[in-house]
Amino acid sequence: MENNLKIKIFIGTFYALIVLAVVVAFFYFGQGTFLSTEYLIANKKHIYELRDQYFSSIAIVYFFFAILWFFLLGFGTPLVIFAGFAIGVMWGSILTTLSLAIGTSLLYLFANYFFKNFIVEYLNKHYPKIKKNINENEFSYYFFIRVIPGIPAQVKGLLPVLFDMKVKNVFWATLLGEAIPITIAVNIVGGFANAIQADKELNFNLLFSPEIFFPLLALGLMVIITNFFIKKRYIKK
Repeated sequence: MENNLKIKIFIGTFYALIVLAVVVAFFYFGQGTFLSTEYLIANKKHIYELRDQYFSSIAIVYFFFAILWFFLLGFGTPLVIFAGFAIGVMWGSILTTLSLAIGTSLLYLFANYFFKNFIVEYLNKHYPKIKKNINENEFSYYFFIRVIPGIPAQVKGLLPVLFDMKVKNVFWATLLGEAIPITIAVNIVGGFANAIQADKELNFNLLFSPEIFFPLLALGLMVIITNFFIKKRYIKK
């Protein structure tokens, strides 16, 4: 028992250090690269040439990197930006959603074994209403949790530990719950990517182009629906 505890502490600490290192590296190196509009515009020709020549390789590397990224509690914004620019709307949406579902499922298995007590204590303290409102169908409840905006991605990824869910329910609820918002987000980024590729001026009027306006409209409607209807039903204040 004591040896198992030491192993858990060691692996848990090692995991936490890796997450910290990834976060630091991301903010240190990422801000001046693909998260910067200036960088994307300045390197657009090179980016699109690489995409056209090595699409399959980029997509495969992206898929496995995204799984690891979500397993390490990474948030989706940088991956959505990369997917919209370097992979495209259709495959970017599919690969991002699928990798999120797999990464979240692996995170659940890992966290449920190594961090369960800590996570349950933290979530009960900061989100006391969530567990009280869970109904008999854990799948539908977690599905709507994934759909609702405003809950940190890291919290969503760790919530199944609080519910002690089945892994298959974690996977499918994440896959189906995140499919629409991720697709909308990648479409918006893809619209800007197409505008940059076509040398269009990036200004306010660009927001009213069909490929950007309609995804933004869908995103706004989704936020309204989830906040005023679903959120009241599944996360009562």
